[in-house]
Formats: sequence, structure tokens, C-alpha cells
Amino acid sequence: MNEPSASVREKLAQATARRASAPDGTQPPPAPAVRSAKQPTIMPAAAPDGSPSAGNGTATYLLLDHYFGGSSGTFWTFDGTTWRAAGTSEPADEQGLAQVAFAANRVDMWWDDSDAVTVVRAWKYL
Repeated sequence: MNEPSASVREKLAQATARRASAPDGTQPPPAPAVRSAKQPTIMPAAAPDGSPSAGNGTATYLLLDHYFGGSSGTFWTFDGTTWRAAGTSEPADEQGLAQVAFAANRVDMWWDDSDAVTVVRAWKYL
């Protein structure tokens, strides 16, 4: 297991500062795109649930910020270049997602235009 480099930790600090300075740390999910009958059901720029996606990648690091005294948490993913986050105020979501993702062999993620993680897919190889 590799320790995060100083560069990775610095990028996390920058991403944390950007998220903290944003007017609202949580962004509502984008509305699904309206599609005509002739368009494909799954677009290449869509997440597995069909919602629009600005990008996707495979995580090289995962991190969970849990805020004591409250019921919110931030799940961070790093794809080798950028830290992206998703916030939750549901303790069960926070605990369940982290447990599944941290036990996985591979974690793929999708994000929106504001770099907020919208979908996480955890793979476990048997």
C-alpha cells in the first residue's frame, strides 16, 4: 500500500479549501437530459444511471472526512490529478459507502461540471 505523496496531500488541501469557500458545499444533482426517441439510451458522457456527466475516472485514493458532533461527511476521490468530493448528511450513507468502497479492488467515479462526485461504482474482484 502506498502512502499519498506530498503532491497528493497538497492537492487535497487545495480541493478542501475550494469546497469550503463554495457558497454551498452540496450541489443538487443535475436534471436528466431530455432525449428524443431516436437518441441512444446511454450516452458516452452519461453516468451508469443515465444522468449527464462531465467526466469519469478510476480512483487511486479514497478519503472520508467525518464531522464529529454532526451527521455530515464528505467522501473524497482522487483520480491521479484532481480531488473530487461528494457530501452526505445521512450517517448510513456515509458509513455504507466508505465500507464498500474501501473494501473494493477498484472504484470508478463520475462527476458533474462543478467537480462534485455524482456516482461511485465499487468493484470487488473474486
